[in-house]
Amino acid sequence: MSLPELLSGGFRFWCGAALLAWTTVVVIGFIARRSSSFIFSTLVGLGSLFLLITSIIGGNYNIRLPLPLFLGPTAFHFMADPLGRWFLAAIGIVGITAAIFTPAYLHHLRKQVSIGLVWAFIAMLMASMAAVILAANALTFLVAWEMMALSSFALVATNHQQRSVQRAAMVYLGATRTGTMFLMGGFFWAYHLTGSWEFADWSLHGIVALGPALLIFVGLATKAGCWPFHLWLPIAHPAAPAPVSAIMSGVMIKTAIYAMIRFLVIGPHLDAPLVGPIILILGAISAFWGVLFALLQHDLKRLLAYSSVENIGIILMGLGIAIVGNTNHSPLLAQLGLAAALLHTMNHAVFKSLLFLGMGVVDARTHTRNAECLGGLIRRMPWTAASFIIGSASICAFPPLSGFASEWILYNGMFSLAQQGASAGVRLSGILLMGWLGLIGALALACFVKAVGIVFLGLPRSEQAAHAKEGSTGMIVAQCILAVLCILFGIGSYLMLIPIGTIASLPGKPLLFANSLTLPLPSLALILAATIGSIAALLFALARKRPSREYITWECGFGDLGPRMQYTASSFAQPISRLFGGIYRYGVKLDIRGNDRRHFPEEVHVESGYEPYLETRVYTPLLNLIYKAAGSFIMRVQAGSIRQYLISLVIALVLLIFMGYR
Repeated sequence: MSLPELLSGGFRFWCGAALLAWTTVVVIGFIARRSSSFIFSTLVGLGSLFLLITSIIGGNYNIRLPLPLFLGPTAFHFMADPLGRWFLAAIGIVGITAAIFTPAYLHHLRKQVSIGLVWAFIAMLMASMAAVILAANALTFLVAWEMMALSSFALVATNHQQRSVQRAAMVYLGATRTGTMFLMGGFFWAYHLTGSWEFADWSLHGIVALGPALLIFVGLATKAGCWPFHLWLPIAHPAAPAPVSAIMSGVMIKTAIYAMIRFLVIGPHLDAPLVGPIILILGAISAFWGVLFALLQHDLKRLLAYSSVENIGIILMGLGIAIVGNTNHSPLLAQLGLAAALLHTMNHAVFKSLLFLGMGVVDARTHTRNAECLGGLIRRMPWTAASFIIGSASICAFPPLSGFASEWILYNGMFSLAQQGASAGVRLSGILLMGWLGLIGALALACFVKAVGIVFLGLPRSEQAAHAKEGSTGMIVAQCILAVLCILFGIGSYLMLIPIGTIASLPGKPLLFANSLTLPLPSLALILAATIGSIAALLFALARKRPSREYITWECGFGDLGPRMQYTASSFAQPISRLFGGIYRYGVKLDIRGNDRRHFPEEVHVESGYEPYLETRVYTPLLNLIYKAAGSFIMRVQAGSIRQYLISLVIALVLLIFMGYR
């Protein structure tokens, strides 16, 4: 097969090449656990590149594996279409940059972890995510889903010697088991109603589709980290290595978004009337809850994890609008919502991966993620600082960067909902959602101004920050690739709408959202660049004419200004934290010490705190109840006789035979 033939039609070739590269990594990683990262990085990067090529070559493909590669009554069945290729492209982009970044990052963990095993599980995670996207029937999907869950669990538990990492891994495992339970229930229900495991045959409408649709949504929402199923996200991400967090937050949780679109929005799907409003409401709550709790965090990876909860909420708002548009027979509304969700999915994959990698460099060089111990890193880590600022501006939807275009289309969808709603209540909800999204954007801006200002600006607050050094070449290159993509995906949003149009346009219906990006983003980018360049040139010219002079800063009589005189992360966020304090019982504990502490305090300690009600009032009592039940019942059954085990097995076998016969 010639090179042009491979590029135009070699779908099986490129998929096979990616699978071969990742399989080689798995085999070598398990055999030679302490090998050099170079070969692993090369193979993982090549596999991701082949997957990216697969997403670009186009065309629709169906692959059924022959006997004996069957799953009971059905074959392993894989399918590629425009929707799948969009998500494969996101996996490929993040996989390539993670492969470039990871060797240098793992170098500082080489004494704690097995390098080969980490790479093996990364390869398994990449392969299983691609298999989830390509799966064409429920059984193939579940096998790939389980591989993805187990490999990501192993990666979260990478540094398993630490007790906090063990707890985080078990929380994540419990969450993914719960989500899979709901997902399997929905799949079995859909199979019972349609008599087929093939997704192409799952076309159900009305109230009959509500049960399986809700079960499937709950299972997928748990994986995506949507409120109120997000508990595992801010626990697992700080425990996982930074490139693993980038992969998990950038693309792994997006496999759930892909499945929601596949099962609930386009093609033969489960068309239930109540699902759209439910997704829209939960998405709105998730976006607000995520950004609000992100603002409270001092651990930078927890901040980014809660920010993922926010952005998943924004994506779900788009999907909810799309489903509402389908239900109300409004093609424009449906296309706008789906286009916003798809574009934000890709954009979030890029800028959130960039932010996690940037925090990985900070963690590797300073050995802390606590914002209160950082500061002044922009002079010591200029490349990381510049990339992190671009990622932060993108996630805050600054034009002309990537996050702006998707949120602009989402605003258009809400405006269309306010105009074309079926009732006055629906139209009012469209207006309220626009204000709600504006509030979320303002909180996100405050959150990332805090992150950039406290971490990179000012004076170092610790010895680690004062002596920090820039990351290695691989770390810098990976961040720069993603930073450039943040810029290109923003300026080239019109081009990105072309493949999205193929997905979002209904069969036999014209593409209606093509003019939704009414702002000239390329021209805006040129004007912005020219303005910044002109101001910089003017300041440089003035600096040459007027030499700089140093003066003593007015210091209120306290002496020379030091790091303790700067804003802290807590003080920066305190006004907003107090404003919404009733939601999470925000409070500040003040401890003043000294003989005359009223007039001349000698020591002042201030500590802020909050209570996450969902965790303390819902999940913790539920977990305690499960532990209690396990101690009183399950442990007794486990310690029973062999006869009891055999009787239980016989009863389970009889029930399974009965269910299969039915």
